[in-house]
Amino acid sequence: MNTGQETVDWKQSILNNKLLMYFLIGGVASAIDVGLFILLYEWLGTSALLAHSISIPVSALYSFTCNAVFNFRTTDRILSRLLSFSTIVALGYALGALIIWLVVTYTGFGGTIGKLASLPGVFFFQFFLNSRISFKE
Repeated sequence: MNTGQETVDWKQSILNNKLLMYFLIGGVASAIDVGLFILLYEWLGTSALLAHSISIPVSALYSFTCNAVFNFRTTDRILSRLLSFSTIVALGYALGALIIWLVVTYTGFGGTIGKLASLPGVFFFQFFLNSRISFKE
């Protein structure tokens, strides 16, 4: 018989798992990033790097806000946290741009494939740095 307690414990364990929450928030941020990238690159015809340069800051602002409020529950030093988060996003941007460039240049695949290929590496790189720097208690 399910008393409902298992459901509450399961939900609570997800909310307390910082990597999982970072992944869920990052998943939505990635959807924003990739969706905006595809809109700009595939539909509006901008260059892959211009689309990447616009989609990253929009998704990063969403990610920072959600991670600060819901995941790491940090309300102090918001400006310094945002600055360090932005620096890490810039490093992730550079890593992503490098991967996009490598994929487009050396595989013959398009920018969208390069963008998708960049996501896992950039995700773990940024989680590692943000959890230890931007959202450190």
